[in-house]
Amino acid sequence: MQSITVAINDLFEFEGQAIPASKPELALLEGMVRRQFSFLPQPLDIQVGADAVTISFAEESPAAQQEAVRLAGRAGKRASQGENPKAIGILKRVLELYPTLHPARRDLAMAYAASGDFDNAKNQLIEILRLNAKDHWSWVTLANLYAKNFDDLDTAEKFLRRALALSPDDPWALNSLGAVLSERGLPADAARIFQRAISANPEVANPYYGLALTYCKTDQLQPAVETLSNLFAHAKPQDSRSTQLFASARALFVDLQTSLAEQHHAAALQSVEEMRAQMEQQSGYPVRVSYEDFQEEVGASIQMAWKHNKDHHLIRCRKSWPERLMPHLVAHELDHLRLESNARRSSKNRFLVSSARGREVAIRSMEDEILRWQKRGRSESSITEVVLASIQRACTHLLNCPIDMVIETALRASMPSLSHAQFLSVRLFALEAWQSDTSAEGRELLPRSILRSTLALNGAYALFLDDLFRGATAYAANYRKEETFTTSDKLFRHWQSRFPQLGPGDEYGLVDDFASMLGLKDWYDWKPDPGP
Repeated sequence: MQSITVAINDLFEFEGQAIPASKPELALLEGMVRRQFSFLPQPLDIQVGADAVTISFAEESPAAQQEAVRLAGRAGKRASQGENPKAIGILKRVLELYPTLHPARRDLAMAYAASGDFDNAKNQLIEILRLNAKDHWSWVTLANLYAKNFDDLDTAEKFLRRALALSPDDPWALNSLGAVLSERGLPADAARIFQRAISANPEVANPYYGLALTYCKTDQLQPAVETLSNLFAHAKPQDSRSTQLFASARALFVDLQTSLAEQHHAAALQSVEEMRAQMEQQSGYPVRVSYEDFQEEVGASIQMAWKHNKDHHLIRCRKSWPERLMPHLVAHELDHLRLESNARRSSKNRFLVSSARGREVAIRSMEDEILRWQKRGRSESSITEVVLASIQRACTHLLNCPIDMVIETALRASMPSLSHAQFLSVRLFALEAWQSDTSAEGRELLPRSILRSTLALNGAYALFLDDLFRGATAYAANYRKEETFTTSDKLFRHWQSRFPQLGPGDEYGLVDDFASMLGLKDWYDWKPDPGP
């Protein structure tokens, strides 16, 4: 024989009745027990105590238990494949054979919920709790059903507090209670509960997201951003559903950064103006800024006075760029100026230039592509134009990639008022780069050697950005399927190892390191800066 003990108060609660002030009559209690536990093997032996009822019943046969476990395994496979109706049919048979197999009843409740049959899901969870009222996880699941599918926040909160009485530090129960309190318009109480959930298990993402949403409801945008940043830094995916939660968190992070970039635009402009004044004094030349319509896919560029024999530096910005992001474009180019100025003072500045020797080496690496284009009838002039443009593009990309990593790291650390615009600005660059990298037409026009270097460098930069923003972005995920990703990872790790020790002008050595790893070392030459 098996037996279970049920509190008399629970019998009334399971039927949605008020708990009586005095002990009910024996016949009433026995009737409730027989009605609520009709799914158990009959007959039932019922013993009524002072505040609880003990129910005894025959144990299932070993053969029935064995067959039920086997069928439950089959049902689990069906459910994992999304075949919930078939899983439900099998699980019903399982529970006929083995009514007290709690995992199967829980799986049946989940299969019903996944099928949209929330009434039956609720009934199965209640039957689990009838058998074991200390199963706190079923209280949590039942509460979530009441909150999300029956719009009954009062009952949901009551069940969640019961779960927490059994397991006070369960992060999922705390998370659900926080969500209920937030829905009830109690943001301060909800925030405290979400924070408890985070403390209980910092690796669970849901409470961070719930807390961020709660902050958003009261226009506390900066705390919301900080909360999401902590999510990306500390939380780990728990199951397949985490993928969607992380995606939602990243989308919310972008929205918050957009709002904060607007709010901090004036402060960002002021910081950039101060930086410009500093760089004018440090470099010895005034800095002018122009806004133009670019044909090439760049956000901004700087023409150094000493490189172009001018009496000023000129920063050219893409006119179509969102106004709130312009401070980042200017700051990025000013930091290029800072690096070159420091290198000049140390007599280490130099210019990357294309030479006939370098072009010859590069062209030899493209012989197969050139032959293929010739066979397709492309003119020699068009081939020459594409080849020379591709070489120039590859060398420019090689120069900028590691140096841009240095610049963005410096801006992140030194200009907090710019952080929101910076995030959004490099996000647009990353999305544009991936769009270009996946363009069939673009891939067809690029020689393979340059396509490989482009993908490797962009993959390394994507890894850098994901690291810079502490997981708030997932740009590298796009490049992981590329055969060049191993090289991307090596490039980024090498940058990480070198960056802390970089002195004035050492960034050019980093460019050489990248070139060697990509097989591009002989494609360019360095020209010493002649100085003032």
